[in-house]
Amino acid sequence: MEATTNTSDKPDKAVDKTLGKSFDKSFDKTFDKSKAKRFMGKFQQDLAASMAARMCAIGDRLDLFKALVENDHLTSEQLADTAKIDERYAREWLQGMTAAGYLEVNSDSMAYTLPAEHRMPLADENSPLFQGGILELMVHSMTPFEELVEAFQNGGGVAQSSFHPKLYDGMSRSSGVRYRNLLLQQWIPSLPEVQAKLEAGVNVADIGCGKGTALMILAEAFPNSKFVGFDAFLPQVDGANARARDAGLADRLHFEVADGAEPLPEKYDLIFTFDVIHDMPKPRQALKNIHSHLKPNGIYVMQEITAEDKLHENIGPMATLKYGMSLHYCMTTSLANDGEGLGTCGMPEKVVRDLSLEAGFSRINKADCCNDFISLFEIWP
Repeated sequence: MEATTNTSDKPDKAVDKTLGKSFDKSFDKTFDKSKAKRFMGKFQQDLAASMAARMCAIGDRLDLFKALVENDHLTSEQLADTAKIDERYAREWLQGMTAAGYLEVNSDSMAYTLPAEHRMPLADENSPLFQGGILELMVHSMTPFEELVEAFQNGGGVAQSSFHPKLYDGMSRSSGVRYRNLLLQQWIPSLPEVQAKLEAGVNVADIGCGKGTALMILAEAFPNSKFVGFDAFLPQVDGANARARDAGLADRLHFEVADGAEPLPEKYDLIFTFDVIHDMPKPRQALKNIHSHLKPNGIYVMQEITAEDKLHENIGPMATLKYGMSLHYCMTTSLANDGEGLGTCGMPEKVVRDLSLEAGFSRINKADCCNDFISLFEIWP
């Protein structure tokens, strides 16, 4: 029998039963029953999507999607044997992923397949479409739930130390997809003055470097330049230095513990921040610090999350994702340190320009390679 995809019924039937004839009696004539039905349908879909994402994160963590790619058709017994997991969990996961439309099943053999069209986002770490990192980031960002609720009630935030270390692995994997596929291919070529400096050989700093993936790519591509990464989180710095040594880059690349809002060891020809200013407790002080540590002919490159200037225009699935990550990590970790809590949608172009001018910069250019998720700015002292 040909493989089939198990999809759920439209939610309208269940919504109709829930509403029932008594629904109209509960509200006045201004109540739009059709609108209520549409919302309940959307809400059920959103609940299902949240479960699907969680199941996807399990599949990513245990390499279940990769096992399906390598073996094409697998029963629950075969997946359990291949991935070294319990068969009962394999069976439930396979059918759950099929119900969500991620897998297909042959109803005769009960062998499951990951369609070719679904493989890049779920199983190909090198693909620009790979989503495993964001899945890992999302599930671990949600673990300090009670602390977040307390912050809602009393103010403050959730400290970085409250999160599972795997969150930072997810963060590195997610941003790494962009760096590997965009940094040298689109971002740097869109900044010709920056590229010329890197090729000639200059001193480069990355503030809020995380595990150092972006700097490692730059150090490998531009051997004439020297690179230093700064991050306030010691485990990130230790891991980044270990990676630099393993890659044979320690002669021109190293990492140090430092807060981006505090004085740096020297002045630099190029300073980068990748997706970090909106996270910082003191973004204004950090930008002034960057300005003061940039050489007179230097350039500051700021990569930020794209957002609309007008708050009410940040709507839809992408904006929902951004606000969700802001609540669960970006904004709350800043507030935990008595910071501004700009959040993931907190650095639209207008804010970037206003804060940069306030910090003393004279000119700001938005690169042509920007999209609805990433914005890149070239900023001069």
